[in-house]
Amino acid sequence: MEKVSKRSKHVSFPLTRIKMIMRSSPDVLNISPDSVTLISKASELLVEHIAKLAHHQSKDKTKVDYEDVAEVVASQESLDFLQDIIPKKIKASEYLNILKQVQEEEKKLEVDL
Repeated sequence: MEKVSKRSKHVSFPLTRIKMIMRSSPDVLNISPDSVTLISKASELLVEHIAKLAHHQSKDKTKVDYEDVAEVVASQESLDFLQDIIPKKIKASEYLNILKQVQEEEKKLEVDL
């Protein structure tokens, strides 16, 4: 138990929460304390990396907004896996226009068949 407390001093994310998330995967059978610490540290570094990039791209250097983070995720190919989680915000009217265009294209395809 002493090892876990020493490890937890080196990470910011709660290790029990990380372990719970890891256990939620049906593919995971055994989880070692080292793997929980490693995943936690890697997650922290990823968040730090995204925050630094967002701050660098931000127009307002005093804060990082959602739009800044979404822009980083959209512009970095290595962060493509986050596009569903952190999408760019669009107005409802823009979304409805996009949806309408997609539906029209689908109708055209059906007519062509």
